[in-house]
Amino acid sequence: MQKVVAGQQLIDLIKLVYQANQPLLLYGKHGVGKSELLGDAGKNLGLQLIIRDLSLMEPPDLIGIPQIREGKTFYAPPSFLPADGRGLLVFEELNRCPRYMQTPCLQLLTARMLNDYILPKGWLPCAAINDTVEGYFTDELDQALLSRFLRVKVVADVEEWLKWAQNNAIHPKIVAFVESSPQVFDDPIANPRAWAYASRLLIEWEKGKYHQDMLVIALAGILNEKWALAFISSYLDSYHPLESKEIIEDYPAHQATMRRWVSQGKLDLVQASLKKLQRYLQPHRTYSKVVNDTSYKSHVEAFLADLPPDLLLQVREWLEERGFVDLMVGR
Repeated sequence: MQKVVAGQQLIDLIKLVYQANQPLLLYGKHGVGKSELLGDAGKNLGLQLIIRDLSLMEPPDLIGIPQIREGKTFYAPPSFLPADGRGLLVFEELNRCPRYMQTPCLQLLTARMLNDYILPKGWLPCAAINDTVEGYFTDELDQALLSRFLRVKVVADVEEWLKWAQNNAIHPKIVAFVESSPQVFDDPIANPRAWAYASRLLIEWEKGKYHQDMLVIALAGILNEKWALAFISSYLDSYHPLESKEIIEDYPAHQATMRRWVSQGKLDLVQASLKKLQRYLQPHRTYSKVVNDTSYKSHVEAFLADLPPDLLLQVREWLEERGFVDLMVGR
């Protein structure tokens, strides 16, 4: 399945499938912005947008209520189904609803009708679901249903999110932190939607002058504790060097702080952080533990790559003297 970046690339694809009258199915992690981008594309095209969560619906909510008129049965369609105009009709949680809800969707996709209801020509049915491989409680979709869609996997992208954030009143400190943390969206909890929620909480926290502990509690409930503490450290500009554990195990969460220190010339904090890492790596046993763990090794390499050139040269010499040649130090 092809991957599409959550941003302008996806919006352009939505425009294409609408013009081609081809139903679209978006896979992706929760919080990546699938529904929001369908809305953005609809606005750009001057389309209406109707979104319904199938997991919350029963068959009559979609196919309508039967009525008897002149001895014949007719179905009164639900009020949310469009009667005219142009737009996107989006069904969410298609793979979390019962089979008896998926079947009407197949008729809507093939015949563009449900019993007595006919979907207006200017409307395109679409769906947005969480990928089954991400550990969500979902069912595999029937191949007959899948074959009616153009299917793509939506992936988060920091650069595209930053463009969106600049136009959506996201707190500048949130924007700066995400911009300096290129791996932030690798964590499924600290997803694009979560950082938008965090921005709202931060704005209200600043207005109310709450205690700092309240900000920790609020952000940890949205982002998880690791990213919440990393952001708050950056936000409050705490002047303490990184611990070796923070570099080795969680450097993506602290990369924004490190890069800010380098750009602001706070080399005492950078050097102190480096010294802590060197002391930890000094024994061959702990060095081997790091280089034999792919995640740990990549975190240390990212930290070293962020060092100023003169410190990087010193580290290279230090590693070569000890035969620690497995780490990338700007070679």
